[in-house]
Amino acid sequence: MKSKGKQVPKIVWYIYLLCILFLFLWISVLGRNSARNAYLLRKKVENMEADARHLKAVNDSLAQDNMRLKTDPDAAEKAAREQFGLIKPDEKVFRFVPAKESE
Repeated sequence: MKSKGKQVPKIVWYIYLLCILFLFLWISVLGRNSARNAYLLRKKVENMEADARHLKAVNDSLAQDNMRLKTDPDAAEKAAREQFGLIKPDEKVFRFVPAKESE
């Protein structure tokens, strides 16, 4: 047997579906804890971890250079000559300047 209750108008169903659609959209795209924000944060974390690995490699390289300069006198002399232009007494240094290109 059919129930003799009132039938719900179509507009109410459309409003109900629209509310559910809006709620789904809010959860998946617009909200603060949405799937989109979770994806963006995950990408940001991956980029920061890659930067951290790169900086750790640079830091380890600099630590090795520092240790080598502290322990090896030849390396310290080479660094002083190349980076600071220092020379020993009575030593001549020749610097070659590249020629300018003519037009």
